[in-house]
Amino acid sequence: MRDALRRSAGVSAVLSVVVVAAACTPAENLALADDATAEDAGTTVTLPAPTLHHLHINAVDPARSLEWWQTVWPSGETTTVAGFPAFAADGVYHLYTEVDTPAPGGFDPELHRSVPQSAFWTTGPSTDGQAFYERLTALDPAGERFAFLPVYTGPDDDEGVPHSGLAPFGDRLLTVAELEALEGTPPERGPNSQDFGYLVDPDGVLLEFNGNAKTDDLFYGHLHFWHEAPWCAVNWYVEHLGAEGTVRDPCEVEIGPVSYPTFVPAGQLRQPIGVVRLANASLAWYTRQCRDGRCGADGDQPLVPSRGQVVDHVGLTYPDLDTVIAHLEAAGVPILEGPYPFGDGRAILIEDLDGLALELIENP
Repeated sequence: MRDALRRSAGVSAVLSVVVVAAACTPAENLALADDATAEDAGTTVTLPAPTLHHLHINAVDPARSLEWWQTVWPSGETTTVAGFPAFAADGVYHLYTEVDTPAPGGFDPELHRSVPQSAFWTTGPSTDGQAFYERLTALDPAGERFAFLPVYTGPDDDEGVPHSGLAPFGDRLLTVAELEALEGTPPERGPNSQDFGYLVDPDGVLLEFNGNAKTDDLFYGHLHFWHEAPWCAVNWYVEHLGAEGTVRDPCEVEIGPVSYPTFVPAGQLRQPIGVVRLANASLAWYTRQCRDGRCGADGDQPLVPSRGQVVDHVGLTYPDLDTVIAHLEAAGVPILEGPYPFGDGRAILIEDLDGLALELIENP
């Protein structure tokens, strides 16, 4: 797999993990690697918060994809990273592997979801939503290149609006009961109210823009993911990758009611939400939406591994890969590939709880 991929494909929180010899209890879930020495016992492995480096995308025509993103985000630039064609903005990249046929997992606007659905949901540029919408619609009035997905304002809305700022109460995320309580009330919104909407790139990568007139442009304000139990995803990223977040026990909790506005006609399940901070971005998880018949008779499917999909994996960097490897081996997290060369450095590949592939790169 790695050979195929290689051909085609802030906040400084730290996590201290005490690596103890055979005295580790099952609850700690920490087992020393077979090659650990006695000197390793009792030492502390400290992981700095990782830095978001890239999304790795499988594309039929990387040149077309790069041109699309260059138009969407003019301050970015086309470049090459570790031999891959890339789009760069704010120190974060899209890396491209050229494939012969479209990869699975692209967002389907008719179904309002990716098919099949991996843990990846959407990228998250932060920008003035109204200005973003006006600029791209002026460039493409027919919506042939930049087709904004409908954002549904409530359970009775079957048309939607191009972005939430056009909804009567689009500045708030409201349950159906809350929307009903506001019926007949004139909207009260200021110039700094939230505004968000969605586009799909040529490969099927879903883009969510979010912000208002006072929002500073940032290519990666956040990334969104799906998970069976979002708080459990937070626990894993804090405990095993050094991200900053709140560890909760228990992490499996009841799912809350749907809310609007959203790109999901049936309403979006937004509670619980799990969030971690990296050194330069944040990651957020919502519960898997296709459950309890919400996506049709055959829609209740578990999340699938990301490798080979449109968004193949997410890249994170650390200053010292040896420290990361030592921690993962001690914690029993499998290293699927590597270390292998990555540019002038090296990297490894692992998967998170949902099969989202993570490339961990050494970047001193």
